[in-house]
Amino acid sequence: MPTSSPRIRTMCDGMVIAIRKVTLLTLTILCKRRYPMEHYAFSTVGRLASQLSRQGLTSALLTTFFLRRIEKYNPRLNAFTVVFGEQAMRDAKDSDARRKAGQSLGLLDGIPVAIKDLIEIAGTVTTGGSAAREGQPGSQTAALVQRLQAQGAIVIGKTQTVEFAFGGWGTNAHLGTPLNPWDAHRARAPGGSSSGSAVAVAAGLVPCAIGTDTGGSVRIPAAFCSLTGLKMTAGQMDMSGILPLAPMLDSVGPITHTADDAAILYRALTCEPGEVLDESCHRLLNDGSGLDGVTLGVMPDEQYDTDVQRSVRLGVRDMVRMAEMAGAHIVRERPPLSFDTVFRQSGLLMAACAWRLHGALVRDRDASMDPFVRRRMIAGQAVSQMQYEELLAEHQAAMGIWQSWMADKDAFMVPTVPAIAPLLAQLDEAASPAFFTRLANWAGGCALALPAGFDPGNLPVSAQLVGKPQDERRLLRIGSVIQSLTAWHSYSPTLHG
Repeated sequence: MPTSSPRIRTMCDGMVIAIRKVTLLTLTILCKRRYPMEHYAFSTVGRLASQLSRQGLTSALLTTFFLRRIEKYNPRLNAFTVVFGEQAMRDAKDSDARRKAGQSLGLLDGIPVAIKDLIEIAGTVTTGGSAAREGQPGSQTAALVQRLQAQGAIVIGKTQTVEFAFGGWGTNAHLGTPLNPWDAHRARAPGGSSSGSAVAVAAGLVPCAIGTDTGGSVRIPAAFCSLTGLKMTAGQMDMSGILPLAPMLDSVGPITHTADDAAILYRALTCEPGEVLDESCHRLLNDGSGLDGVTLGVMPDEQYDTDVQRSVRLGVRDMVRMAEMAGAHIVRERPPLSFDTVFRQSGLLMAACAWRLHGALVRDRDASMDPFVRRRMIAGQAVSQMQYEELLAEHQAAMGIWQSWMADKDAFMVPTVPAIAPLLAQLDEAASPAFFTRLANWAGGCALALPAGFDPGNLPVSAQLVGKPQDERRLLRIGSVIQSLTAWHSYSPTLHG
């Protein structure tokens, strides 16, 4: 884990950043030399795909390696609800046979991936984080899973989630809360609701995972676990076979180590049937031109409308400087949508939708249900049909306002979450870490969470790029260029078996 470096105020910003970059890269190299046997655990998807394509590595070996790590660390971390060991090995051997025959399906062929336990696979149980759904095998396979499998990805297992995906801290009272691997000594919140997906990637149990995002559920766990998390535009992906929370806000997205890896997963989920993913994914992201011509919006004087931890402020400030160094034009301007208003309105709409979907279960006092999730859903009972329709109208209006304001901008950068991951023992379930993340869902855009450093206690902080609808490639390109100038994404936590 990295040590906190002092901020040298007397030197120019460019020199500080240059020194920090060299130091971080040196530490990264030393860490890799120190742990040669574990070099697969935190490798990027792109690097693993390259090794597979050169046939210097087999999918069977890679899958076995990750299955062993899951067996070793998952009992403590509780990232996975189920592991498809035998099926994963069969799929891995099929992938190796394709490569040997010269019929590779592309970059994802033979790469293990985990999916959130909100996403259905025929013949397997999808709990949605609820004890009430245990023992009920599904009859369909989600369109998302079918797309991944068509690209040769190895679905290695399902990961924990907050019950019915309704919570930002990542807790689950009945099926267990995954432990954030960045604190080896004390139990910290993993972020939710895609808690297990983030913990699995951060701990090196799988190179990439899929989550869902209704108000920040991909980006919050990515932030707490020092990962890259892409929230795709709602409606861009076929959501059939995915348990809903608020259908008009629901979206999906990859959780990975880097923006380049997120781009590979994004392309896999959105490409045309039969399209083979190749190295052009990477070339399109970072073509060497930096961020010339890119306009990045930021809050003026960091007026965030809520308390933001100093380490988070400094991390976002550094990421803005990196973008500026790469050629981006910085515009300091407040968005036309209030974070506080968006937070309240989207929360109320989510509660209303959740009540309509799961009200019968909430009313059943004998049903085993997380008390905090139950409380959030009960709040939706008070939303009348007229108020529900007004919220939908506000949501539609917000999408138009956002698109107009973003017309002359390529992205808007704010913190992903206001503070580091809290200790579970000190967690306030009545609060939420989604103050900044709900904007992208409410405004109908896409968003990308990026590692932005660490606090003095070596806990991750994160910055978020919010974009226009269907503009994922632009955000991924900006994220890729920034990550080419930083090394925060290359760190991994120290695990204890």
